[in-house]
Amino acid sequence: MMSVVMTVILIVTWPCGTILNSSIIAVYLSDWKKGVKLGECDQISLSLGCTNILLQCFTTFGVASISYGLCFPLIEKVCLVVFTVLWFPVYLSFWLTAGLSICYCLRLVNLSPKFCIPLKRRLSHIVPPLLVWSVAISSIITVPMNWTIATDQNTTMMYYNISVNVVYLILETAFGISLPSIITSICIFLSLISLLRHIRRMKQNPQFGSPQLKNLIRACRTMFLLMALNFLFFLIIFSLMVPPYNVGTVWDMVRYSGIMLNPSGQAVVLIFGNSKLLSAWTKTLFRQ
Repeated sequence: MMSVVMTVILIVTWPCGTILNSSIIAVYLSDWKKGVKLGECDQISLSLGCTNILLQCFTTFGVASISYGLCFPLIEKVCLVVFTVLWFPVYLSFWLTAGLSICYCLRLVNLSPKFCIPLKRRLSHIVPPLLVWSVAISSIITVPMNWTIATDQNTTMMYYNISVNVVYLILETAFGISLPSIITSICIFLSLISLLRHIRRMKQNPQFGSPQLKNLIRACRTMFLLMALNFLFFLIIFSLMVPPYNVGTVWDMVRYSGIMLNPSGQAVVLIFGNSKLLSAWTKTLFRQ
């Protein structure tokens, strides 16, 4: 029964995540070819779409390998490589989400003028180094990861070599998922407070039109959903980083399902929270 459920999840999540994130990439690349300069948030969203496609592919292959026993004994080394490299897009997704939340925060929140104004002015110069550092940090903390696969007649186990990698495991947890998640939560929380204040002022001032209020409400909803998705993804990844764990249990299936659904969930939030992306999707569906 569990194999049937996993098969359905794989069949649904792989094309959905790939199509949704590919559409985000297509919209931004189309603008780039037309000579339209991408904004700071657009650059990070484009990078996040590419990362989500990479995460979707590696997760699908990894889960299929475990679910159907493809790792044993012919391509065990390939599976180990996949499960090691899989963590790179996971960490990168956390850091890119943190970068996107920082951009939103700087645009929406009025902090100290001495601190905020220079950052807002230099935001276009900050994003490229931010993307480079996100890739660098994700790569560095992925390299030391060491997986081991053990199997017997009844169960399959996957675990870290803790005696060697306990320090690396702490660093990976701290800098791979915890620190970017904290940054994301703080920035989105500040952005939500600022948006809610704007919404309250607009409701009290009748001269503001309804479209402006709807845009703020949509931005507020996007921020909340992005924070909720990031928190759920953090819980799932954190539970996977606590070795050892059994493969084939119901809880394991729930965790894998959460990882495979995350790229699609992020893409949906980004599409409905961005008027350009939503307009492109609406035009595509209308033509069909």
